[in-house]
Amino acid sequence: MAFHILHTLKHGAELPPEVVNYMYSTGAFVILKDFPEGHEFGIDYKSWTVGPKFLGLKMIPAGVHFVYCSVKGAPRIGFFHNFKSEEIVAKRWDAKKETFSDEPVSDEEINRIRMNLKNIDSMLGPYPFENYRSWYALTDFINGQTVERVNPLKGQISAQAELVSMETCLMENEELNATVGCSNSVDREHPTRTRFVDQQGLPIMKIREGYEIRFIAIPQLRADENRVGIDYTDRLERLLRQL
Repeated sequence: MAFHILHTLKHGAELPPEVVNYMYSTGAFVILKDFPEGHEFGIDYKSWTVGPKFLGLKMIPAGVHFVYCSVKGAPRIGFFHNFKSEEIVAKRWDAKKETFSDEPVSDEEINRIRMNLKNIDSMLGPYPFENYRSWYALTDFINGQTVERVNPLKGQISAQAELVSMETCLMENEELNATVGCSNSVDREHPTRTRFVDQQGLPIMKIREGYEIRFIAIPQLRADENRVGIDYTDRLERLLRQL
């Protein structure tokens, strides 16, 4: 079916009714509850400003997709997910935190959504198949294991990394803080605030734990390696063995 869709789109034609029906019956769904009207929601290459009845997307091809959204004045946040055929991925929007809610949607509620799909069909936008070729080319060699390996532990990716100072990291880590004795308050036991700065006097910042994309580090060259020329094939092979 993927080849059929690619062939059809290559010639600029619209998807035939039988393909549309097939994608509706086998495609995945993403449901986003409580997302406010007038803000951005998107998947892969396409985003929209949602209306008052928006509830999510339908006919999503099986595979790895990036779902994202943002409210005005805030950076985009999103998540990668390896959608299975006919899967329903449901999220809630936390209006106070302006992000996806940490509270999972129960299996019981997912089943209620599945039973009610025909009634909410008009509130679900179709996957943007005009971008199918680009999505397919980028994700054809990516699988669910790849997503699990690199995804942040918190499961969300922000266009603006959530940075915290080194002293904040220490204070949030009770075990490490007990060893270092980091303090953000001034009292008799801690006459000065603990501050970590770089050579320019700027605070040392890092991405908050759990929000880092877990890239694999490129192996470093060993000092005892005898190397001639610029061939780094061995480093590439070492990196691939870690995948």
